Amino acid sequence: MRIDTHHHHKKAGENLAFVFFMNLAFNIIVIAGGLATNSMAILADCIHDMSDTISIALAWFLERISQRDSSDNYSYGYQRFSILGAVIISVFVIIMAFVILSEAIPRLFAPEGVDAGGMLVVAIVGLIFKSISVWRLHDGETFNEKAILFHQLGDVFEWVAILILSIVLMFWDGAPYLDPFVSIGIALWLIFNLGRNLYKAVQVLLQKTPDNFDVDEFRSSILSIDGINEIDDFHIWSLDGIDSVMTLKVSIDDLKNQSKIKEEIYSISNRYHVVDITIEFD
Repeated sequence: MRIDTHHHHKKAGENLAFVFFMNLAFNIIVIAGGLATNSMAILADCIHDMSDTISIALAWFLERISQRDSSDNYSYGYQRFSILGAVIISVFVIIMAFVILSEAIPRLFAPEGVDAGGMLVVAIVGLIFKSISVWRLHDGETFNEKAILFHQLGDVFEWVAILILSIVLMFWDGAPYLDPFVSIGIALWLIFNLGRNLYKAVQVLLQKTPDNFDVDEFRSSILSIDGINEIDDFHIWSLDGIDSVMTLKVSIDDLKNQSKIKEEIYSISNRYHVVDITIEFD
């Protein structure tokens, strides 16, 4: 049995399109603000904000592909393109976070003066743009959306930190080292969270049993169905971190009861976002 369900990927595509155009517009502001203020925190954000836009565009593109129906070449459909996007984006952002670290750490030992007033203006604008993007993505289900959400959350934290930093620098000229310190903190936060997202996405690609699937509970539920004696060759894996595929062989008392037993297995499986089930009887 195959259940066609692309609603979460369609919604994800719409969310990512919205966030993409928000980031594209903001790129211009960040680049101009970073050059005008000479702030390492903002200049670092110039680098990873451009990576934001590229990664979101890629995520949007792959999310649109994931909505396609199955074909002869991709018999299970294209949903795994969403996971592929999450892996690529996570790796890309982690690399960019290390680039930020390489730029910010030397500044700790050789801090430079910044335009605190200009930083404050850019930070306020950045906080508005990024907060809107986070709001749009906060209830996303796909790994693609989660990867971009963590990145956007990192931006929100960074702009809050830059906002506070700019106010401090207005009244304390002796604290320019705080500027690169903020960049280092945000880069480490990105590496940690995107690293976790990457780990989970790779688990899906390696066909690990879905986290929301209790194997013992499922077996017990199936064996409690009247007429089933045993379960053999049971396999389950996730297509995209949300929808799963299952195959199993069941031993039954009477082959005449196949239809009734199938319906009961389908009913139990639906609790776990299983969209494709292959059942063999013996």
